[in-house]
Amino acid sequence: MVDQHRDLTEAVDGTRIATYTWFPEERPRALVQIVHGAAEHAARYDRFARFLTDHGYAVLGSDHRGHGATAEHTGGYGVVGVSGWRAVVEDLHTLSDRMRARLPEGLPHVMLGHSMGSQLARDYAQEYGAELSGLILSGTFRSLPGCELDGAVALLTEEIEKGGRSADSDFVPRLFASFNDAFPQRTGFEWLSRDEAEVDTYVADEACGFPFSAGLSLDWVEGSRKINDPRQLDRVPRDLPVHIAVGDQDPCNQGMTLVYELLEDFRYLGMREVTWRAYAGARHEILNETHREQVSADLLRWLDDHS
Repeated sequence: MVDQHRDLTEAVDGTRIATYTWFPEERPRALVQIVHGAAEHAARYDRFARFLTDHGYAVLGSDHRGHGATAEHTGGYGVVGVSGWRAVVEDLHTLSDRMRARLPEGLPHVMLGHSMGSQLARDYAQEYGAELSGLILSGTFRSLPGCELDGAVALLTEEIEKGGRSADSDFVPRLFASFNDAFPQRTGFEWLSRDEAEVDTYVADEACGFPFSAGLSLDWVEGSRKINDPRQLDRVPRDLPVHIAVGDQDPCNQGMTLVYELLEDFRYLGMREVTWRAYAGARHEILNETHREQVSADLLRWLDDHS
């Protein structure tokens, strides 16, 4: 059985980043770098990572600043220093560079980002897309759902002016609460998956579902603005293969509207290979959904075709 290896890796600014690696027994056919979403952590992807290593892939994950085991080095859950979003993108690049140095030269590098992680992955593709062999966006959306960016920036800036970047903010709790409006109110996180056991595991995990500080909330809003700026979109390599995988009942994509808008962006750019699939009845976390084996098999097929 493949073991999960956890280490603390020093970022460029000295921050210690919790890093997870999974290696196949044979020579890997590619590196898959997983970028987790908001208010969760990389260890939640252990099942999928083991599935990939069973099929010959090396896997890299890390806990973002303010998340998981990295949080204790940045001030706690939801807390980061200055410019948390940009620092996380640079962390992802530093970690991928170091990981690729341990692997056979020329190995394909595919990034898989989920939810907020899909936005971070899009930022990475704008900054370092030439280094990627493929991009998978799971539970994705073009921009923050239900969020008017200018208004959010003004509100969060005011919170920071009053209490600093580490000040408490209800931005993320309000966002998450609105996602559950269409679902039963058993836990408030039914929007994540139809699988009640998976939802209960999330709720019981203290490293999941926490609020963001005002600073990290603002970073997310500004990050969402940046990745949708036409000048930044134009930096994505046109030959980068992109695959989008979502649930058609995921409230984050607002009835698929925010997926269609993202697809239109890619098509307008002239991206040469963009594929997508919406899973009927599925909610936000398709890797933790009732049909997760089908999702895993579909993603594996795409990876096999691009590595």
